[in-house]
Amino acid sequence: MKQRATKAVKFVIRWGIAIGGIWWVIAHMSLRDSILLLDPQTNSVRRVELAEHGEEYQPQYRIYDPQTAEVVVVDRTLALNPPSADDRPRPIRVWHEGREVGARLLGMRLSGDINRPWIEKGSPDILVELPDGQRKWIYKSEVVSPEQLIDVPRPRVEVGVISLVQRANPWLLLLSVAIFPVTFLITSYRWYKLLQAIDVQMTLRRAFVINMVGAFYNSFMPGSTGGDVLKAYYASKQTPHRTRAVVSVLIDRVLGLLALVMVGAVAATIQYLMSEHKDDATARACLQVALACVGVMAAVGVLLAVMFQPTVRKYLGLEYVLNRLPMQQQVESARQVTRIYRRQPWLVLWALLITIPVHVTVVLSAMIAGFAFDLPIRWPFYFTAVPVIVLVGSVPISPQGAGVMEFFAILLTQRQGATVSQAFALTMSIRMVQILWNLTGGIFVLRGGFQAPSKAQQREMSEEQPAELESQKVTG
Repeated sequence: MKQRATKAVKFVIRWGIAIGGIWWVIAHMSLRDSILLLDPQTNSVRRVELAEHGEEYQPQYRIYDPQTAEVVVVDRTLALNPPSADDRPRPIRVWHEGREVGARLLGMRLSGDINRPWIEKGSPDILVELPDGQRKWIYKSEVVSPEQLIDVPRPRVEVGVISLVQRANPWLLLLSVAIFPVTFLITSYRWYKLLQAIDVQMTLRRAFVINMVGAFYNSFMPGSTGGDVLKAYYASKQTPHRTRAVVSVLIDRVLGLLALVMVGAVAATIQYLMSEHKDDATARACLQVALACVGVMAAVGVLLAVMFQPTVRKYLGLEYVLNRLPMQQQVESARQVTRIYRRQPWLVLWALLITIPVHVTVVLSAMIAGFAFDLPIRWPFYFTAVPVIVLVGSVPISPQGAGVMEFFAILLTQRQGATVSQAFALTMSIRMVQILWNLTGGIFVLRGGFQAPSKAQQREMSEEQPAELESQKVTG
């Protein structure tokens, strides 16, 4: 009963995150291009749809009149940069009649490049609502903290989903799909070598097949690592060293994620150091990503140092905990596997290095898709943003990281002026390319009879075979 309740709670949480996240994204997306239109008579603003695709700096826009629904032409000066990502007025402090008062930012007229805009000093380009309800244009010098006005770029044109799809370059989309299979070839070979190191005999072809089976089930299980359970199960069926095979899947996944963190850390650090303006939104995002990645790698390093030092484990009480865990035979087998890999540091380093092309391929696939949709993201920033998006998507929280990936994609890409619709297009490109190739693993599932194992079959993975027990006695 307790297990059933726990399972139900997990189901509700996972699907709640997925549905809630996707609902929020859809609620803030627009189907068609739109602008924040100023009514010069009342200084009020409202979002209106464009009758055709609009570029950020074109002199005029064709819109659907909010009153008559007819197509009319409006001047670019009436299209404002929004105060926030969702158009909601932002509270700011301004100088009014010689004193500091609270006001609401309604819109702005920004100049310069979308990735580094600015507000002209000698022009009243900031529309605010004062405490008495008066709406007026003020100068940058009248704002108490003007640097907070443009925390991230605020594009005039909110690009809609329909426009993104209609204007997408199909050849670039095909290319983003076509380059992805190299990831399966490299990861299969990496796992094959890790299996050989722990005396699990499996052919490269079989390792590739089981890797593809795990990828297939990844399309239907929480996160992008759920298929590892299936991969571990079928790997354990190939050898008497069941626990070794299972642990190899875990270590293979950990090495893959560590390499992903390394790629993100190096890319973010390089971009931050090469940035001319360390205070802009992109540079700050790169610094935050770099520090987070370094923190993750430092935590892993400390964990490994603790796990491989008996004295430290004993001092911290970990040895006491490990010795009292259930299934001691499996725990000891897992520890033995880690000792084997510890004695082969060059193999572990090789596994990390060979994984880098995998993640570079994923980034390139996403970047090409971004080019196809004409996203306003500079190419180096993909190497910072995509590893983070993929990393959070690998956490088994919601199916295929739904909602979670979108949140981080919006958070990061808005630093480059991307809208919610454009961030959604990027995450869907990453997700759909992977799912498309994951589904090809269904060929091996159907031909090889790799059905999802039952609970009882999964428990078999924890049952040591006589040959493995004997091996532990000899080598332990």
